[in-house]
Amino acid sequence: MGNYISASEVKQYSNVTYRDLGFSSESEYETFLDSLINQVERTIDNYCRVPSGFFKAGGLSFTEIHDWNEDGIIQTRYHPIIELIRVELDLAGINQPANWTEISSTYYYVKNEYGIIKIVGKSPGHVENSVRITYTAGYSVVPEDIKTAALILAKNMLLGMMTSDEVRIGDLTIEPQTPQEVFTSEVKMLLAQYKRRLASTNKC
Repeated sequence: MGNYISASEVKQYSNVTYRDLGFSSESEYETFLDSLINQVERTIDNYCRVPSGFFKAGGLSFTEIHDWNEDGIIQTRYHPIIELIRVELDLAGINQPANWTEISSTYYYVKNEYGIIKIVGKSPGHVENSVRITYTAGYSVVPEDIKTAALILAKNMLLGMMTSDEVRIGDLTIEPQTPQEVFTSEVKMLLAQYKRRLASTNKC
């Protein structure tokens, strides 16, 4: 599925060359950039409170179990939904072995953008842990705001390394650091709409 950004994009956006950081070759620098990009992605994912790689093209697959409620509305943990693969109800009664049964799309409708599923005309045999949702959430392509935020973070980190006495330039075992100053207000604004709230009580 690729990364949020590429080494070539980082080089073009930052205008930082391998010579600027003391690397002996372009390939050595690109190996280092691959490591830096991975850290940038982890930083973004953690800030947005989403699983690793959530913003990669094609999204991620999830299976969640939810409690039933009288209005039949289920809120998935992650959204937007790219594809709703399966909706299942446990038709077994209380204290009975599970009887998961898939229902057809004629019994529910979906608001993909918000991860809301409304089930109509069907209900499970009990309330707790009785609805199972399998879906893919995320984005078909990496959102432009995510790419821009990643490029800014990568550039800020590289510029910080150029001025830091603590960075061991040319040592490929280095783990780039992300001090608070590289996570600017501009980055936070770009990521604001993608940051997941922690009010969900879903189970998985």
